[in-house]
Amino acid sequence: SAACALKWQRARARQQAVFSLRFSVRNTENGILNAGSKVRGESHFITPIIREMGASLYEKAMSYSARVALQWAVSNTVRMPAKRRYLNFTTHTGVSLERAAKSGGTAFLIHDCGYLADLEHWDHPGVDSPFWRFYHNPRPGCHLLFQGEKIPLEPKTCVLIPANTIFDCCGPVPTSHLWLHFTVTRPGAAIPEIPMILTLDATLRALLGDLMESHRATASEARDLKLYHQSAALLHAAFARVNLPVAPAIPERLLAVLEIIHRAPQADLSNPVLAAHAGMSVERFIRTFRQYLGLTPAAHVMATRVRLAGEALALTDKTIDEIAIEKGFPNRHYFTRVFTREMGCGPAEFRARQQQRRGI
Repeated sequence: SAACALKWQRARARQQAVFSLRFSVRNTENGILNAGSKVRGESHFITPIIREMGASLYEKAMSYSARVALQWAVSNTVRMPAKRRYLNFTTHTGVSLERAAKSGGTAFLIHDCGYLADLEHWDHPGVDSPFWRFYHNPRPGCHLLFQGEKIPLEPKTCVLIPANTIFDCCGPVPTSHLWLHFTVTRPGAAIPEIPMILTLDATLRALLGDLMESHRATASEARDLKLYHQSAALLHAAFARVNLPVAPAIPERLLAVLEIIHRAPQADLSNPVLAAHAGMSVERFIRTFRQYLGLTPAAHVMATRVRLAGEALALTDKTIDEIAIEKGFPNRHYFTRVFTREMGCGPAEFRARQQQRRGI
């Protein structure tokens, strides 16, 4: 009959629709199951499919596992919004500090931090070190002697002493003494080799108090990590008070070269090798290096090797032969000749002086 024919046609059309739907679902099931992050983070991708095909019909066509994934995504549509990514390192209201970071003088390698509440016989003439020093005496009475000038160490002041600055420690009375030995790992503008006196403000006073309190705690790895962060904070606060000359921002390619020189002084650091690392011709590399650093690459490499060797002599028990090879010198004889020329004494004498003054 006509009614039966119409019913049959409708059933046939529905069956074809289901088959067509199953075919389209198979093309999307793997994406739903395997791209979990997309389903979780962008569940709005699923909702239009359900709206267009009808939820009940869509669920009949899907496998059980894909249906579970779909239901989870739909139920979490409100709670799991699409992921937002913030790619800008700076904002329009903040102050970009990238240039300051690239201009040098911002990174510290802290070698030693100490505090002695009762120190006697603090008399050491001719102190000369390849690293920087920070001094603070909570009790008055002692002073530094620099080129005939007396620099009192008082509770209300602290002193920054650049590397290679020669001075005398004078302790006519018992005192309390806090010190930091550190290296400025990024070269900036040239800094005069003279002690810099800072009057303590509230920030420096609070940081010094925290550092001395941590030294009184029981020795442990946690205590040492705390001392490191407090020392770094103190140095940053102190350098923020110093009116240092501003150096031009060093290009990224030169910063990478400086990192190589510092980390691998024993490697081949000839001009062609460093120029290749910087992606420049040798002539252009030497010219650019001198423009930003104020000296040739070869002179900087030699100065870095001597400085690192001096730190190793003062702070480790390695033999002079080991230090010579590790810092890029072919043998002890050549190392001794260069070190004596740059530092004014041989490696053995330099080490003996530093060992006598350890703890200054």
